[in-house]
Amino acid sequence: MTTARKHIQLLAYSFVTWLTFYLIGLPEYYQQWYLWAKVSVLFIVTVMYFPVTRYTLVKYWSNGRHLANSCWLALYLTLPLFVYDYLLLGWYKGLGIGFVKPYWYLTFFYFSFWIQFPAIGLWMERETLRTTAKTADGG
Repeated sequence: MTTARKHIQLLAYSFVTWLTFYLIGLPEYYQQWYLWAKVSVLFIVTVMYFPVTRYTLVKYWSNGRHLANSCWLALYLTLPLFVYDYLLLGWYKGLGIGFVKPYWYLTFFYFSFWIQFPAIGLWMERETLRTTAKTADGG
């Protein structure tokens, strides 16, 4: 897969991700949900993204550089989503950058993916090294 095509696919992936979460949260982008429901979704999405991240890293990159690639994935799933949220909430709804406080559950993912994805990438690299070492030892 060419680099340009990969970037376009990752941008499309980020948009579809954002649109899905936006549509689920209608009509007020989760503001109408109870606190326990928001926290539950936060937990479910975080857990769901462990296998999704692993799958995405394997699907989009075959070079074995899982840690570096996980940082690219974090960039693609935080920066564009922040821009989409800012355009919707900050600009269109007139909240400015202050939207990050009442929409704290969105803000959470702008940071958590930068911890979660590299941790998964690092784990995958270590797993690859162990497998490679095992194979080299004849085991």
